[in-house]
Amino acid sequence: MSQYMAELNLTDRAVLIVGGGQVARRKLNGLAECGARITVAAPQIDAGIQQQAAAWGGTLRRIPFHETLLNAAPRWTLVFAATGEAALNRRIAALCNQRALLCNCADGAEESGFRVPAVIRDDPIMAAVSTGGASPALSRALKEHFQENLQPGWAELARLFGAQREAVKQALPEDAARYRFWRETALAARDRLTHAPQENARWLQQRLQAAQQDADANRA
Repeated sequence: MSQYMAELNLTDRAVLIVGGGQVARRKLNGLAECGARITVAAPQIDAGIQQQAAAWGGTLRRIPFHETLLNAAPRWTLVFAATGEAALNRRIAALCNQRALLCNCADGAEESGFRVPAVIRDDPIMAAVSTGGASPALSRALKEHFQENLQPGWAELARLFGAQREAVKQALPEDAARYRFWRETALAARDRLTHAPQENARWLQQRLQAAQQDADANRA
């Protein structure tokens, strides 16, 4: 079955991590960066997680897992079964499935309601690499390969495009013309990676003026 890839806005969303060791700690960094409200539940929580909790204001609950934890309010947006015990992780995933909660099971791709891909980040660019759970190690290797070949100019262009979206919408109110402008401009951007930001801003403005003139001529 194919998977649906998506970016999630987890700001102020309740996320539960069941587990207090190395597996759980690996989940924390990305979630904390996204602004999620994280609760970590485990009988024992290692020092690294405790230090992270002090930094991001997460909640630590030193308790063994019980299924009533899944019934907490507010409803969990995501659950991570990361206890280090395969049988327990699968049980947590099964209980989440019964409650229609999305659960990532550290020991079972098939049991998971979602998987976390390897992510390449160069703000504001993010690219996800996944093997569909077949080989997390291969996903990480592919991520490193793509990361090494991602030229730094792409992030600067992405910021420029984002800053000009409203101006382009005003200049090209018709969806078809705007779609064509962005598609052609994005393809042409590959030749602009080594240019200074000011030069790229002028280049984008010139392209927009030309596209607006073409659109006006077509309407005339």
